Amino acid sequence: MKLTRLRIEQFKQFRQPLEIDALEPGLNLFIGANEAGKSTVVAAIRAAFFERHRSGSVDELRPWGDSSASPSVELEFDLGDRHCRLAKSFLHKKRCELQWGGERFDGADAEDKLADLLGFQHASKGVSKAEHWGIPGLLWIAQGTAHDIRAPVVHATDHLRRALNESLGEVASSGGDEVLAKVEAARNELLTASTGAPRAAYADAIKREAALAARLAETEAEIATYRRQVDSLAALRREQAADEADKPWLDFRAKEQDAAARLAAIQDVERELAAARQQAGQFDERLKLLRHQLDTYAGQARDAGQRRAALATARERLAEATVRAEEWQRQHADAVARFDAARQRLRSARLEDTRRSLAARLAELRQKAGDTAARLAAAEAADLALRDLRKQAAATEIAEADLARLREQQRGLDEIRIQLAAAATRLRFALDDGRTLTIGDETVSGSGERQLVDATVIALPGLGRLAIAPGGLDLPALRRAAAELGDRQAALLQRLGLASADAAEARHRAWRLLDGDIRAATASLKTLAPGGLDALRGERDAQDARAGETAGALAQLPPAEATDATGVAAAEGAEEAARHAVEQLAGQLSQARIAVANADAACAAAIREAAAAEALLDAPERAARLAAANAGLTDTLAQQAAVAARIDALVRQIEAARPDFLKQDVERYRRSAEQHEKRFAERRDGLLKLDVELQAAGALGLDERLAEIGRDLAQARRRTAELGRRAAALDRLLTLLRAKRRTLTLRLQAPLQKHLNRYLQLLFPQASLEIDENLSPGPLTRAGSQGPESGDFETLSFGAREQMGVISRLAYADLLKEAGRPTLLILDDALVHSDATRLAQMKRVLFDAATRHQILLFSCHPENWRDLGVSARSLENLRNLP
Repeated sequence: MKLTRLRIEQFKQFRQPLEIDALEPGLNLFIGANEAGKSTVVAAIRAAFFERHRSGSVDELRPWGDSSASPSVELEFDLGDRHCRLAKSFLHKKRCELQWGGERFDGADAEDKLADLLGFQHASKGVSKAEHWGIPGLLWIAQGTAHDIRAPVVHATDHLRRALNESLGEVASSGGDEVLAKVEAARNELLTASTGAPRAAYADAIKREAALAARLAETEAEIATYRRQVDSLAALRREQAADEADKPWLDFRAKEQDAAARLAAIQDVERELAAARQQAGQFDERLKLLRHQLDTYAGQARDAGQRRAALATARERLAEATVRAEEWQRQHADAVARFDAARQRLRSARLEDTRRSLAARLAELRQKAGDTAARLAAAEAADLALRDLRKQAAATEIAEADLARLREQQRGLDEIRIQLAAAATRLRFALDDGRTLTIGDETVSGSGERQLVDATVIALPGLGRLAIAPGGLDLPALRRAAAELGDRQAALLQRLGLASADAAEARHRAWRLLDGDIRAATASLKTLAPGGLDALRGERDAQDARAGETAGALAQLPPAEATDATGVAAAEGAEEAARHAVEQLAGQLSQARIAVANADAACAAAIREAAAAEALLDAPERAARLAAANAGLTDTLAQQAAVAARIDALVRQIEAARPDFLKQDVERYRRSAEQHEKRFAERRDGLLKLDVELQAAGALGLDERLAEIGRDLAQARRRTAELGRRAAALDRLLTLLRAKRRTLTLRLQAPLQKHLNRYLQLLFPQASLEIDENLSPGPLTRAGSQGPESGDFETLSFGAREQMGVISRLAYADLLKEAGRPTLLILDDALVHSDATRLAQMKRVLFDAATRHQILLFSCHPENWRDLGVSARSLENLRNLP
């Protein structure tokens, strides 16, 4: 397939028609920046073939914001020995026409014909998708998809096999597929497709066999249990009779009561011990209280001495704080005076700075007002010139419709004159000297030529007359049409006040020159007065007003004072330093005053505390209380010793009785009695239950049921074995058929492998790429530093996958060409991730493939393809062509 011409109109960004013709049969390189329309051209080719012309889901084809557009694509191409032309329009003007050699197809017939010829299919509804694109979807690489090869191959596999059916029919034939499908379906009825596990009837048979085997085991277990229970019943009856005669729980109850009595006696001793310990604790608390009272009296004497020393220290600290506070007060007063002086200097500096600022502002405003006034004068002059140019343009302007009508009339008159000249009968004559003849009303002599457009009589002196009527076109009708058209032109020229159509063209050229001058004058005026003359006047007035306000503010300032010319920044720094000093000294003064107040408060508190301590020592009842506390301490110590001796005696008595063991004996004998009574009752109930169960089990007929289950299990095992043999046979047959199919598939892969290796050696010398049964690329094996290395296609780098994707498509194209199928390769911004070395190798590959196929290469990197051996065509230049 060789594309020769392409025309796009109202298609995405191409609102105006874009035509590309004279396409080469080999490489065709198209370059352009981003958004230049490269992908749009590719999308137009895809839409022309893949999209149904009556589809309502292709709104994305129309230009943005143009809801009335009807995208259209027109292609001319050679397919075999036939020249084809495809014209397709979408949305508002839906049509499709295909001219295939001498045959013509319209609408859906044309689309179906193309799908059959090129090997793809249309979507049943909605827009076309990748799974419909078949062979073109494999060979036409969209932007950013060169690395993705598996999905396009899967979508094109059926078309590839049909295309190669003539040379390898047994591989692609439907008969072998049908047998394989039937065997696989029969096998999959008994085994799962993925794991080969039993399913359906086979799985049900296995489950039934397992269920019957489980039921058989359960029945056998029930029979064994029945026999064990018969033996257990006799043993239980013997044990029950022995316990009923001995009644062992009565002995345990008597032992429990004896241990409980001894435990109660020792518990009385424990309560007496607790009371003694409580009394000892009371003596301990009283001793603590008496000792604390004596310590308090001793502490009061020590505290009085400490209070007297603390009072002397507080008076010394108060005197020191008062002296420091007076010194900070003096320093603070000096700092306040310095701060007032610095603040006055700052006010003077700021006033002088304001005066200088206003003076500079006034000079600047007056300068701007002068500039604005000058610009206003220039703008007024430009506005006057612009109005004059517009008057001249209005006087020379010709309506576009009138000019177009004049041009159309002139073209009509010229065409009629040409037709008259072509249809006229040419009469050439050469008369001897002295001879004449009459042509119509004209007498001629000598030699010459006349064009006869009307029936004309030629008088031959001495011979007679010849009547000549020119043939061919209806010349009188042409003359009438010329006269009528000339009258309309004359009327239009008279209405416009012009002498001829050339005068109209000259007047139009003059108007265009004036229009250019008007645009230049308008731009100049816009530069001088962007907001208009009124805005410029307002700006001038506003600047004059601001200058007046500034002059008034300057005049209102007080007269300048003689200063030391200290700057505002320096004055502000001095004022800030003075303020900081005042604040620091104020803080120090405040802290000193607080220290004086604290020292005074501490001194007053020390006086009060010393007086209180002396009052406690001088209290009259203090000596009597001290003597009573010493006597109470002696009595309490004697009582505490007597109670301690009694506690020791009670503890020894309790330890000898071991009450913890007595508690355990009571619990042990109680539990033993309860357990024997409980076991006797449970055994009695169990004997009744077991007797009933054995009677019921004997009535169930366990042996008869065991025989029935054994019979059913034998039948289930025979059914399972039968289905297992069938499943194994079908699985083996399917394995053999698939092996045969793989052998035949290798014959299909061989030609593709040959073409793929041809390109692969240019990129990876001594490398090989496997092809699976779906004709998709498999693992790549190539030379490595440690010997041959192999890896999946997906593990390659992105750039390497791009390169492998391109050469794989070239191999598919060679395979299709050998089978006599049409090929066209489109590469939209492919190989953008290739380094310089690999890109050079890929150029050799593309140049070689272009000797067998037409390749359309679109790129936004023209510098990468300068050595491709073909001239690049710029889409920007193609768009600018008329």
